[in-house]
Amino acid sequence: MLASLDRLISCAVKVHFKRKTQCNIQMLSYSTHLNSSTMGSLEMVEYINNDRASKAKSEGLSFPCKKYRQLQHRSFLTKVPKVLGEHSAKFFAQYKDSAGRDLPCYRFPKREACLMAMSYSYELQATVFDRMTELEGGQDINLLDLSGLTELAIKQMQDRVALAEKYSFIEHGQKGSSLMALRRREKRQLKSLKNR
Repeated sequence: MLASLDRLISCAVKVHFKRKTQCNIQMLSYSTHLNSSTMGSLEMVEYINNDRASKAKSEGLSFPCKKYRQLQHRSFLTKVPKVLGEHSAKFFAQYKDSAGRDLPCYRFPKREACLMAMSYSYELQATVFDRMTELEGGQDINLLDLSGLTELAIKQMQDRVALAEKYSFIEHGQKGSSLMALRRREKRQLKSLKNR
């Protein structure tokens, strides 16, 4: 499945990105589990290019140059499955360009956006993390900060622990042996795909 998705993206990239177009991002479809605080692959490419441009400028170089190349969206699209693996399909979406064509892109929640940014640089990851926190409403959710629990009532403590468990389940999926069984099934599927 991962290989076929990668081929589909590569084919779409070759067909749709032969010429540059200004993009009017209108998301057509993406998974309903993604909330409004997501970052699109086009925005991520813009952040990466801005990061490279500022590094080039600080070194007295022009951008793009040999050392700091301009990242194309099509190149970013091919890297996503390599970084996020088979789960990248969950974040696949489409947008309309200025010519009205439906083109492929991704919409990442905070964790995946930070993973993609980290694959380029740690400084970029910090910038993306700050941007995603801003999109979440400026609140850096740290449900595991239990330092102020002594001043809370018992009901407030129970609510906070329940909220942390719910957040953990949403972010990290199933717990315990069912997660291990899921991992074993995924490994078998990957092994069978490699053997083909």
